[in-house]
Amino acid sequence: MSDILRQGRIVWAELLDPQERNPKVRPAVVLTSTSEIHPDGEIVIAAVTSQTDTVPSELAVELPWHRNGHPRTKLNRRNVVVCSWLVTIPVAEIRSLGGHVPLPELARILSIVMRPPDPSS
Repeated sequence: MSDILRQGRIVWAELLDPQERNPKVRPAVVLTSTSEIHPDGEIVIAAVTSQTDTVPSELAVELPWHRNGHPRTKLNRRNVVVCSWLVTIPVAEIRSLGGHVPLPELARILSIVMRPPDPSS
């Protein structure tokens, strides 16, 4: 699967919610650099949620969607990437592949994830 798996790909995998409960198959965005993805390795992903009002705006990046499935992302409802909900999983645990995150949104996601924590928080 790694030959078609790359940074910015939307994947579906069984994840726990942020409170470490409620395992279910959820969408997520691959954050690992494409060159570091190996079939027998692990990847870092950021979870995607349709509960957009529960995510602080500074940690959320909305992805393009369309009710019939967006041509690029394949998403069919409003959702956001939760840039603080990061999970490391084996590549083998990916259930299925979705679309791709457009470059402007991927750049925003990566900049939020890589941003140093605010010392005043």
